[in-house]
Amino acid sequence: MHEIALKYSDTIVRQAVLSFWWRVVGFRFFIALGMVAIGLVSLLRTGDRSWIVGVLASALALGMAFIVALYVIHYRNSMQKFQALGKGQALLKVSTTELTLSSGAGSATLPWCAVAELWQFKTCWLLLFSKAQFVTLPLVDINAEVQTFIVDRVRNSGGKIS
Repeated sequence: MHEIALKYSDTIVRQAVLSFWWRVVGFRFFIALGMVAIGLVSLLRTGDRSWIVGVLASALALGMAFIVALYVIHYRNSMQKFQALGKGQALLKVSTTELTLSSGAGSATLPWCAVAELWQFKTCWLLLFSKAQFVTLPLVDINAEVQTFIVDRVRNSGGKIS
C-alpha cells in the first residue's frame, strides 16, 4: 500500500479543469463552430433570411453556450470541492484492490474498476469515474513508482489510459 499526501492549490484546480475542458471540447469542436460561423456569415452577406440562417445562428449560439457552460460548471464545482478540503490537502491511499481519498471534506474508498479512464497531463492526472466526474491527482506529490502503480492498476482493472 502507498500513502501520498496531496497538496492542492487554486492553480492546480484551474489547470485540471482547463485540461478536462480542452479534452472534452477539443480543437474539432472549434473547427465545427468556425464552419457554422462561416456558413452563417456567407448566407447573411448574400441577403439570405431563410430558416437555414436561423438554424445556423442557433447552432452557433448553442455551441458557444455549451463550451462556456462546460467550463464554468466544472470550474465552480471543482473550486467548491477545493475549498471544502480546508487546507487544500488530501490523503491518497492506493493498494492492489482499491484507492482511498480522504480530506477534511470526507473520505471515499473505491475499487480500481470504478476508474473508467486515467487522463495524463503534465501537471496533474484526472481519474474519471464517468464522463463528467473526475478526481484530480497533482503530480508534484506523486513519485514515479506510485505513478506506475496507478497506471498498472487502472489498466489491469479495465480502465483506459490516455
